[in-house]
Amino acid sequence: MVVIIIIPLIIAHRGASYYRPENTMSAFQLAYDQHADGIETDIHLTKDQVPVLIHDKTINRITNEHGPVNEWNFKDLKQLDIGSWFNSEFKEERIVALEELLQWAQAKDILINLELKIHKSSHTQMEDIVYDQVKHYNLLDRVIFSSFNSLSIKKLMEIDPLTKRALLTKRHNLKLIDLSKQLKTVGIHIKHQNTNQTIINKYHHYQQYVGAYTINHPQVMRRCFRSKCDMIITDRPDLAIEKRQLYLKQITQ
Repeated sequence: MVVIIIIPLIIAHRGASYYRPENTMSAFQLAYDQHADGIETDIHLTKDQVPVLIHDKTINRITNEHGPVNEWNFKDLKQLDIGSWFNSEFKEERIVALEELLQWAQAKDILINLELKIHKSSHTQMEDIVYDQVKHYNLLDRVIFSSFNSLSIKKLMEIDPLTKRALLTKRHNLKLIDLSKQLKTVGIHIKHQNTNQTIINKYHHYQQYVGAYTINHPQVMRRCFRSKCDMIITDRPDLAIEKRQLYLKQITQ
């Protein structure tokens, strides 16, 4: 009998965001230095249609200014300190344009998961803009586009059927499998509390990978390894890699 061992990818959530301010170049660089398999980050569009890496739709939490990202021009956002909220030693950190991340990633062996933050009421060209930048830097083979918005995933499929696309969801339901087949996604990202071996097997049956987010506790990491999860999204890539090595050693002895 052949035993198939699934080695889950370790994806750094907003970079190594347990140790550095989220979605900053220092967080991305540390994730790379810690040997993460990939980096997950979030994209919003500025007022002047520049894709920038920020989780929230406003700048309130990570700067001393206020307002929606889409009401700020990029050059003005670039002046703001986005690191001091985390620790004063990161006061020089500035918001990162998607293009900066892609330039940095070009020469590195690392996956990039781009979460498109598009609300149901939004009518933007984000998919076209982001796709064009990724294509320009020849990174389509290393980028996974993900979103909670299925219309955004559909639009990416129409732009280029060969893009790697994943649906984001808090929990599994039967409609999601049908939707993922319709959208020809490569995988689904589910909140870790709502994953188990049965659910993961369902997606594997339809050749979909399963990524679980956001996992920072060793016991939860081990549960996901045992459940044959394909991807662990974590703020602590170094810890996840350490626990993955331990798990693989145990099951191969």
